[in-house]
Amino acid sequence: MQSVDGCGGTFSAYPGDAPRSIKSVDPVQCDKPPQWEVQQATLSLIGEMGMTGTVVVLNQYQWRALASAKLVEPFYAAILWGVSPMKESEDATLAGQGPRSLAGQ
Repeated sequence: MQSVDGCGGTFSAYPGDAPRSIKSVDPVQCDKPPQWEVQQATLSLIGEMGMTGTVVVLNQYQWRALASAKLVEPFYAAILWGVSPMKESEDATLAGQGPRSLAGQ
């Protein structure tokens, strides 16, 4: 995680026993106290054997939409369980745009 003011943070999320569930999410550990919101979230999946090569990058607007729609944990679950995490991001973005975004479709 990188905030607008340059604060860097890391955390871990752990899969639950049921499919697409989360057991826990550790608090974000920052190198300094953040004063501004997340500018970029770069998430990687590290398993028991090391990094898997899966990296997901969200910009400030995508992260804000996920947080506003309360879809952060489903987003983490999608990454951990091998489902497309960008579906959660797209759903959050559409939810934040309201019904006007569907006009003309």
